[in-house]
Amino acid sequence: MRRSHAEGDEPLSAPPPLGNNIFLFEPADNASATGSGGGSGPSLIILCTWLGGATTRRIAKYVEGYRASFPGATLILIRTVLADITARSFAAVRSRLQPAQDAIVQALQSQTPHILLHMFSHGGCNTAIQLAESLLDTDAGVLFHDRLCLVVFDCCPGNTSFDKAFRAAAVSLPPALSSASLPLRALGTAAVFTVVATVTALQRAGLMASVSDMRRQLNDPTLFGRRARRLYLFSRADTMVDPIDVRSHAQLAHEEAGYDVGLVAFREAAHCALLTEDAPKYWRAIRGFWAGEPLPWLDRVKL
Repeated sequence: MRRSHAEGDEPLSAPPPLGNNIFLFEPADNASATGSGGGSGPSLIILCTWLGGATTRRIAKYVEGYRASFPGATLILIRTVLADITARSFAAVRSRLQPAQDAIVQALQSQTPHILLHMFSHGGCNTAIQLAESLLDTDAGVLFHDRLCLVVFDCCPGNTSFDKAFRAAAVSLPPALSSASLPLRALGTAAVFTVVATVTALQRAGLMASVSDMRRQLNDPTLFGRRARRLYLFSRADTMVDPIDVRSHAQLAHEEAGYDVGLVAFREAAHCALLTEDAPKYWRAIRGFWAGEPLPWLDRVKL
């Protein structure tokens, strides 16, 4: 067990980190690129985690699930941290992501991988956008577009609501604060409120990228290409990302950009906790959509 970085919340049972909160899991021993659901699976999986509440234990469930479903795949895990959203410039975020970019470029140049990209919430979306844009600055950008086969949107994207942004950021406070004294908890909450208010003001003034900008970028074919199918997984009980916003983004992706889109709804799960409601349904959706199965979408998915 190693500590990934000072910003990590706890040790992660993983290989030595490639960089700051970035890990690479090699395929299981003697595994072929075939998942338990049958058919040819991805050979490279990229996970961009969410921000608030993305503990090692929770993230491990997704790593374990992917390694069980697609044992022949190499998996790159990128953990999002608060500084990526509130303090670091896009250039600084891309610098942090350099080890992940290098690993992806190496895979693209040494083989012809089939890539699955999974992003969680707005933190994961921001990481995925910066990673994709950094790849487009290399000779491997065209190959990335060509080999990206599936993009999974997990509880995202939402809207520009201050209330929802504050709730999401508040979850990012250290767990120790929950048992701290009332004045200390109040101080932490006030600090989060100030940060979110400042970021919101900068976004509205056009001095910082907003959620609206992010939603637009995610549907820009120059970012992820036109080939990859898109799977939106969301919960009707999500208090941080409204299902209506997820659906509207999926509809625009299909109608305006021409993407092949699928939506799968959960009933009671909290934000970025869909596995806790129905893990078999969750993994069936990912394996099925990867394999080319049609999934319900838009009018056939009730909110």
